[in-house]
Amino acid sequence: MDWTGIAQQLNLSERECLEANQFNTGKAQWIYHPDTFSWDMANRMKTFIKDNYPEPLPVNYTAVSNYMWIDMDDCVKMASLLRGEMVWTSETIAQVVELRKQGMIYKDIARQLSPVLNKSKVVAAYYGHIKSKVNAPLTCKEKHRIKELVDTHAEQMPFTELRAL
Repeated sequence: MDWTGIAQQLNLSERECLEANQFNTGKAQWIYHPDTFSWDMANRMKTFIKDNYPEPLPVNYTAVSNYMWIDMDDCVKMASLLRGEMVWTSETIAQVVELRKQGMIYKDIARQLSPVLNKSKVVAAYYGHIKSKVNAPLTCKEKHRIKELVDTHAEQMPFTELRAL
C-alpha cells in the first residue's frame, strides 16, 4: 500500500494515516520460527518504530501493523521478542524442559524461543523451574505413594540401609 500517496492526498502525515487505518483484512501472520525468521522484516519494523516513535512516545502498534501489513498481535509479540522480553509461561517452561530432555543445548533452546534471547535467561528459567519443583511441598498423593513404596520394600532392605534413610 502506498501510504505516502494516501497521506499526500489527505494532506496528513504518513504516520497519521497508518494510525487511523482500521482495515485488517488480508494481513499476514508473523509467528517466530528460528528456521524461517527474517532479520530483514525485523529490522524494517525496528526502523519504523525508531523513526516514528522515539522515546518517550508509546508505540502505536496499529500503525506498525498497517505499515508492515502484519497482524497487530503478531507485531506486538515480535517487537517484544526483538527487545529480548520473554514471558515465561508454563507452556514455555514445558517446551524448554522437553527440548532439554531431547538433548538440546541452552544456546539452541534460546534460539528456538527468540531471535535475541541469550542462554543465561533460559538456564535461569530452567533451574528456577527445577528449584520450584524440588522445594514444593509434597502432596497427599505423593506422601501416600512414598509410604506405599517404603512399606512394600522395607522387608527387602537390610536394616543398615533403612537406618541411613
